[in-house]
Amino acid sequence: MGNFIDGIMHHIADVIDNDVKPYAKVTFGSDPPVNGICMIQGPAAPTDTHLDKGVVYRLPVVLNGKNKNQLTLLSDLTRIHAELSTRLNYHDISTADCQVIDIATTSAPSIIGREQNSQWICGSSFDVSFYWRKD
Repeated sequence: MGNFIDGIMHHIADVIDNDVKPYAKVTFGSDPPVNGICMIQGPAAPTDTHLDKGVVYRLPVVLNGKNKNQLTLLSDLTRIHAELSTRLNYHDISTADCQVIDIATTSAPSIIGREQNSQWICGSSFDVSFYWRKD
C-alpha cells in the first residue's frame, strides 16, 4: 500500500505547488530547508472496511515551514490548508487505486519557534481520508 500513499502525497505536493504557489516548492521530510516547506506522512490507519474489500483510510500528514518572514510563513501555510480543506473535488489528488474523499485540517499553522539563523518555524497538520480498493 505504500506506493498508493506515495502517489497521494506527490499529488498533494503538486496541487500545493501549482494551485497555491507558496514561497517555496514542497519537499518531503520532517525538517524543511531554509525558506522552505516540507510534509511527511504519519501512519495510515483503516477506518472502515466494505463488503467489496475496499477500505477507507485516514492518513495524517504534517506540513512544516521555515521562513525569515513570519507573515509570509503563516500566510502561505494557511492558504495551503484553505485550498486543500475547501476543495469540492479531489480527482487531481486521487490515484488509479485510491479515491481521496476529504482533506481536513487537524492543527492549523502555528509558530513553533525561531532558529539561530533567524528562520521562523511553523507547524501544522491535516488528515487525508481516502478509499483504497485492491483489485
